[in-house]
Amino acid sequence: MDAVSQLCPQCDPGRLYDDDLPLCPTHIIPLEPYAAEAATAPEPEPEPERQPAADRSVCWNCGTPVAHPGNTECLNPECRKSLTPPALVVRFPAGHVELGRDTRVELGRLGPHSALFRSYPNVSRHHAVIGTDPNGRAWIEPVPTPNGTFLDGVEIPASERRVLRQDTRIRFGLHAEGTVAVFSR
Repeated sequence: MDAVSQLCPQCDPGRLYDDDLPLCPTHIIPLEPYAAEAATAPEPEPEPERQPAADRSVCWNCGTPVAHPGNTECLNPECRKSLTPPALVVRFPAGHVELGRDTRVELGRLGPHSALFRSYPNVSRHHAVIGTDPNGRAWIEPVPTPNGTFLDGVEIPASERRVLRQDTRIRFGLHAEGTVAVFSR
């Protein structure tokens, strides 16, 4: 798939076109480069404060009450997740990405989580890497891409690792948004 980083000044601002198109197919006027909303990059972040331990009285995923403290799996038949939460969960509209400690995964339209981004043509095939360190600290590192990676609405530079905090909003391109959940043990 071609890069999608041009827009028509008269079309919907969220509509992007392939780089190889010279004119808007609807208005027959020249397309303009899409400039991601750049904001001043914040200073490098300090170490995050420890996240509160997960509430063991309910399932971390669906909120179903835990019937017995010895249970290891959620009793909700539609959930059935382990009651031990992963170190990091990013919830996107099409599904979740879950990571244990000291793991990493690349997100984009290729790879193990490509189905989450299928309906977002301006998400690159290789958009960003998320991971956790051995202590459970979560992070994101954007891959160089024309459509940007954003934390709480602020674009972060490619190849610059940033710490992820509870309830941080991640956005790839214009519309692929997810919410971060970080669990400590």
